[in-house]
Amino acid sequence: MDKTLTKTKLRPFTLEDAPAVVDLFNAQSQHLYNRDDCDLDEMLNEWTSPGFDLDEMSRVVENLDGEVIGYIEVWDTTKPHVIKYVWGTLHPEKWDEEIYKDMLAWAEDCARKRIALAPPGTRVIINHGTSDKAHRRIAALQKSGHKLIRKFYRMMIEFDEPPQQPALPDVLRIVPIDLEHELKEAIIALDEGFQDHWGFVKHSVEEMLEHWQHHINNSKEFDPTLWFLAKDGDQIAGVCRSTGVNKEDPDLGWVNQLCVLRSWRRQGLGMALLQTAFKEFYQRGKKRVGLGVDSDSLTNATRLYEKAGMHATETYHTYELELRPGKHLMKT
Repeated sequence: MDKTLTKTKLRPFTLEDAPAVVDLFNAQSQHLYNRDDCDLDEMLNEWTSPGFDLDEMSRVVENLDGEVIGYIEVWDTTKPHVIKYVWGTLHPEKWDEEIYKDMLAWAEDCARKRIALAPPGTRVIINHGTSDKAHRRIAALQKSGHKLIRKFYRMMIEFDEPPQQPALPDVLRIVPIDLEHELKEAIIALDEGFQDHWGFVKHSVEEMLEHWQHHINNSKEFDPTLWFLAKDGDQIAGVCRSTGVNKEDPDLGWVNQLCVLRSWRRQGLGMALLQTAFKEFYQRGKKRVGLGVDSDSLTNATRLYEKAGMHATETYHTYELELRPGKHLMKT
């Protein structure tokens, strides 16, 4: 690291750096997609999440002029700690392969120091996501031993006409969540609904609830009227959670999570939940809706979204670096 240290400094990230880092993220997004995609308040919500130690798990790159030109983090906040989620970027006008190599080396070192948090004998990996347009970052990941293991799509639909009305079996209904009384049950349903998705790892209800409460309590944009539950009597059969305020585009609604639990699949419930979100967004004046999906979804979610009129607009890559071989706790 001697060469790069003469021109940059890798130091712990602090919340005082937050505005500069958000500007960095938006500079990268503008470079790749001609849009801002990062909001300061929402990032502060993330950075203050339970279990995220800024001093241990994040770094910024500062140049000789004191500018923050890079950021990298190791997101490893919940048990069983078998996946260390790493994400890092350099300002597109300040790119330097050696600097990024040092950032990745720091992240790997940080992740390796946290291997012992995982249960003995389990496989532990780094998971690193990036846009397929970030060619320099991809080349650096590949040189450092990361392997491409998955691709994800960003899918969109434009509303040229009112969306179709949701169609449900008679025994089912779709209603907004009663957040005060149904949050825990909805979180459990989300966890169960995603157990067949690639990358799924089981987490404790207590940890999930703690993280959700933090997110809800500290988000200015959280809107429970966009969180829909499909119900069979008192049982939750499916969940669709969306966001109506989007940094990049005021006319865009976003579906964050959509799942149907095993016992209620193949009845058109996924389509009905999606169309419920479409209908709500259309009534609110949104012109388009987007979401992210595994390109090789184990539950055929990509096919569902295409059937609903959505199409892929962007591709994102997931790279993996094995830190310790062992028993898989992640769905593959």
